[in-house]
Amino acid sequence: MLREGKHPEYFLPEAVPGFCSLTCCMGVLNYFWSTSFNGQNTRQMMNLFKEGLYTGKEMLDLSEIACKLDQLGFAIDYYLSYSEELHRDSLENPTKYIYERTPSQYHKYIKTDEQGYYRDSGTSINRIWDIKFDQKIVDSQSIISHYDVDIIQVIKENQREECLFLIGLDRYTLHNEQPYEDLPWGHVILASKIEEDHVIIFDPGPPLLLYHKVPIDQFMRSVEEMGTYYSFMKITDKHADLAAFFPVSSTP
Repeated sequence: MLREGKHPEYFLPEAVPGFCSLTCCMGVLNYFWSTSFNGQNTRQMMNLFKEGLYTGKEMLDLSEIACKLDQLGFAIDYYLSYSEELHRDSLENPTKYIYERTPSQYHKYIKTDEQGYYRDSGTSINRIWDIKFDQKIVDSQSIISHYDVDIIQVIKENQREECLFLIGLDRYTLHNEQPYEDLPWGHVILASKIEEDHVIIFDPGPPLLLYHKVPIDQFMRSVEEMGTYYSFMKITDKHADLAAFFPVSSTP
């Protein structure tokens, strides 16, 4: 089943728990290239996005996603809620900023290695800031960076069928749920537009929510709950002809 236009209506699969960011990436491919990736492709696609280095625990950072989608031929606009000066300074002095951009409840889990900062709960590893990908974005000639932005204004000014927005936020606040041990739950969703004071989102879950309306104020609280500084991206397909190399998706 297709919407009005060329993109499939049911493009986002339900996520395997813990793989919301990757599932959103699969949704992007399904939306623009009419592929049919789903939860069964999770490990295969994680290996693709991790360039064969996936060990079974790491998640995808937003800047990492931006770089990979850029490599795959998408036009990426990367938006940050803070200034370019602060962004560059944070790369020069990462320890100074890592605790400011991360909710205080997570501080005891933060560790560092040669790749950057990550959160290790003992059962899973979530890389919260891979410095090399942020540096790639700063240096990129193809990824367009925008600073000091208003996320709602960006969506309003760019909402059209050819664009999707990939956004990190707090799942509990997004869905008015009680947090576990008072910890925010980092989550990644796709959004398409603003409609009557609501943001239209596509949440891989689980459970999967398509064309779900979230009040703007609630949406903003969920974004800001994840820290003082946040980023998100606009994704536009610039190589639609590549779709011919992939299988066509079907209605679930």
